[in-house]
Amino acid sequence: MRARAVGEGGTVEQHVDTLLQQIASAAPTPGGGSVSALAGAMGAALGAMVWRRTQVKGSSELSEERLDDLIGDLDRLRVSLTAAFDRDSASYEGVLAAMRLPKQSDAERESRVAAIEAATRTATEVPLETARLCGEVLHRCAAAARLGHVQAVTDAGVGAQMAFSGLVGALYNVEVNLSGLSDEAFCAEASAEAATLRLAAEEVVRGVDEEVDRRICT
Repeated sequence: MRARAVGEGGTVEQHVDTLLQQIASAAPTPGGGSVSALAGAMGAALGAMVWRRTQVKGSSELSEERLDDLIGDLDRLRVSLTAAFDRDSASYEGVLAAMRLPKQSDAERESRVAAIEAATRTATEVPLETARLCGEVLHRCAAAARLGHVQAVTDAGVGAQMAFSGLVGALYNVEVNLSGLSDEAFCAEASAEAATLRLAAEEVVRGVDEEVDRRICT
């Protein structure tokens, strides 16, 4: 998915509508994994905006250097998650390609099984990485909800919610792909990491919700 500027061959509305039409089509990709990455990227964009507004307003107890670091982190996360949109689609298409391999002879069947296993593992690793990235975005948006400019606290909250949704959605894809793998050690490790990511994210997003409510009311 390549980001396009306003005026570059159409309006934002046209580009967004084209993307939504692609998602809404009967094609399996882009699907939930890609949308999860997009949600995380949007959360990162909102988080960066909050820190930039805070920097412009000069209203933070954080140093300029720390603010620059936070903005840079979120910009890098946004770029990584935007790229993950296409990586997720490609990984699923890899599974489909492996499943279409010939299976007439014993050798072909054996090769096909191995190809499906490898492609499914990749299709598990990609959303797991998306979930990790979304977790990083969530933590940085949580900091923005606490320390960012008060007029942008709801933006920080929305960014956190988007990152949380992206993380949960990515983990759905991890879980479904793990069910098709035979590598028990990898499955156990990935499942444990997924559970840890989900538990930590739930705690952080609850804190963000409380912080946004508190700052709105003060």
